[in-house]
Amino acid sequence: MTITQTHKYTVADVMTRTVVTVTASAEFKEIVAVIREGKVSALPVIEGEGRVVGVVSEADLLVKEESRGHRLGLIEQLHRQGATAKAGSTHAGELMTSPAVTVDAGAPLPGVVGVMCELTAPPSAP
Repeated sequence: MTITQTHKYTVADVMTRTVVTVTASAEFKEIVAVIREGKVSALPVIEGEGRVVGVVSEADLLVKEESRGHRLGLIEQLHRQGATAKAGSTHAGELMTSPAVTVDAGAPLPGVVGVMCELTAPPSAP
């Protein structure tokens, strides 16, 4: 006789409980230090009483570093408009991806994974 357990995992089952954050005014070097010390790849950007307004990631920081000493051609600038705009940024509020997509800790994990996949999927061809 086989007993099958149908446990649905929620975000609470896999989430980080102690979250490292920065404010929108955090400078580039501070963001890098917090990411390194926290051993994370992205940080929520908060304001006021802890409301999440965006997320700054290693990828956001790399765009800035990549542009140092490298001039993009006009075509490349057009293809990378969002990234090019972030390249001159110095604070989390300018570097972050916004708005942040947040979910409740009780949300079922399969549904959240589906949303994440939809948000990160490349646009489909017409």
